[in-house]
Amino acid sequence: MKAILIGVEYDHMYYDLNVSMNELKDLAYACHIEVKDTVIQKLTKISPQYYIGKGKVLEIKAMLDKDDMIIFNEELSPLQVKNLTDILDVEVSDRSDLILRIFESRAQTKEAKLQVQIARLQYLLPRLAGMKEELYSQQGGSGFRGSGEKQIELDRRIIHRQLLTARRELEVIVKQRQTQRRLRKRNQEKVVCLVGYTNSGKSSLLNYFTQKKVFQEDMLFASLQTASRQVLLKGKYSIIMSDTVGFINQLPHHLVQAFRSTLAEVKEADLLVHVIDSSSNYSDQQIETTLNVLETLGVQDTPMIYVYNKIDKNKYTFIQPHEPSIYISVKEQINLKELEDLIIQTLFKDYELIELFIPYNQGSLFQEIQHKYEMVQEEYLEEGIYVSFFIDKKEKHLYENYIYKRIN
Repeated sequence: MKAILIGVEYDHMYYDLNVSMNELKDLAYACHIEVKDTVIQKLTKISPQYYIGKGKVLEIKAMLDKDDMIIFNEELSPLQVKNLTDILDVEVSDRSDLILRIFESRAQTKEAKLQVQIARLQYLLPRLAGMKEELYSQQGGSGFRGSGEKQIELDRRIIHRQLLTARRELEVIVKQRQTQRRLRKRNQEKVVCLVGYTNSGKSSLLNYFTQKKVFQEDMLFASLQTASRQVLLKGKYSIIMSDTVGFINQLPHHLVQAFRSTLAEVKEADLLVHVIDSSSNYSDQQIETTLNVLETLGVQDTPMIYVYNKIDKNKYTFIQPHEPSIYISVKEQINLKELEDLIIQTLFKDYELIELFIPYNQGSLFQEIQHKYEMVQEEYLEEGIYVSFFIDKKEKHLYENYIYKRIN
């Protein structure tokens, strides 16, 4: 499949067109679509009928072969899709559709598949009128081709039923996640979430800390699932570390909405590790995009460390870092021990390691401690149980009578 990419430069744009068009090429590559050509048109404002001027539409038509497709850099309206496909008679796609295609091909867990299905159905619903019968009756095929209006109301009802079913199934999974999060809170487990722009190196960093493999590849949206792993920092600080789906500029609102349950993990985090591709010429814009998405999710006051990755590419000299920050290379394992120290300092600054000796006749107290805290060490002695764990300094007084006194 070959495609012509189309963008418009217009007044009061809220994003950098060159950056966005380069990302569109990467999105096409991730969908295994070859970019045949790129067309940019300057307009005062977007055309509501065709997105671009009708003259430009006819010019593009002359460039097309039978099996080509065209991909627009912004999400098209249903009317624009219908008008363009009527004139061009080829598949018409847009940025949102490409991102959805990638998500559909990469989703592996039941949760991710349901979220993508919901996003696709929400995206498809208003566009039924611009699709041929044989396509829109498939319920969820990518792209648009031709027009047709038979059975549209029936198809709409089918999609609404599919949405209802998918949302109910997702709700069950969400409740399971909420239960897991409540258990972590009750056990006072610290949660660290890796966030950042897509392809910044989050999965690679998680792999380093866990020595377990989550999928990683040098392409946009290599990982979609939230991967949560138990991590032991410096051999004694137990935390949960979660990788999250990467953000991107102009992320379709359907996806932000559909992935709220997964991204809820971010809202519950004790610390955000914001991973940044320091080799990108657009790292500032990528940071801003990530912060904007986090704000949309209601995440504003959680402590954050800015981690500038890929310094092995030597393109970070003129970066003005956000603070607190650290420069690393996961690939070359540069400054990763220092990052580990910074995470510990941030997470456990109000905690200390406490050692207790609990007599055997205080079994209920021992059970309470086991239930509330993650044990660093537990040893059954002749007259009682020795335990050590990290505790908030404000709670230390609760166990003053059981502090273990070492004999010199």
